[in-house]
Amino acid sequence: MAWLNSEIPRRFIVDDLVIRSLEVSDAGQVVEAVTESLSELLQWMPWAQFEPQSVTQREELIAQWSKDWEEKKDFPVGIFRDDQLVGCSGLHLRHGVGQIEIGYWVRTACVGQGIATRVTSVLTGVALALPEVHEVLIAHDVANVCSQFIPERLGFTMVKEYESALEANTSSGRTRLWSMKRDAWHAD
Repeated sequence: MAWLNSEIPRRFIVDDLVIRSLEVSDAGQVVEAVTESLSELLQWMPWAQFEPQSVTQREELIAQWSKDWEEKKDFPVGIFRDDQLVGCSGLHLRHGVGQIEIGYWVRTACVGQGIATRVTSVLTGVALALPEVHEVLIAHDVANVCSQFIPERLGFTMVKEYESALEANTSSGRTRLWSMKRDAWHAD
């Protein structure tokens, strides 16, 4: 059920980063970044088990993501610095009406530079500015401490810990869910 009617901009700028919807012409960069980061991605990202993909496979996937964006089903973005892909993120409709989940990963060579935190902050603000959205969520495996730092830094509240499937190499089988509601975002 599509519940989101608002338009989500396809491009944002934060500091030295350009956050934008991916284009088919980005496929080579995505393949390169994922391949470089595969050992880390396999630890936490279920989709990494299907990597590495060819440029042609990635082009097809990006074309599907573009269609999903047009149909307001999913909003994946690339994170670029100096025209180089440094990671990916997105606004995902994985939960109930009015809730958007943010996911993220950063290229291995760029970890520890605050990229995921800055991008998540911008995307949280974008999502909560949409009239249909009342809550932004972040979910991560409890063993993925690096992913936990982001919602903590941004003032999200941990709302639930629950059993989950062992979908990635180092999954613990427990997921933590963090929440930021519109009235709490930058309320201080």
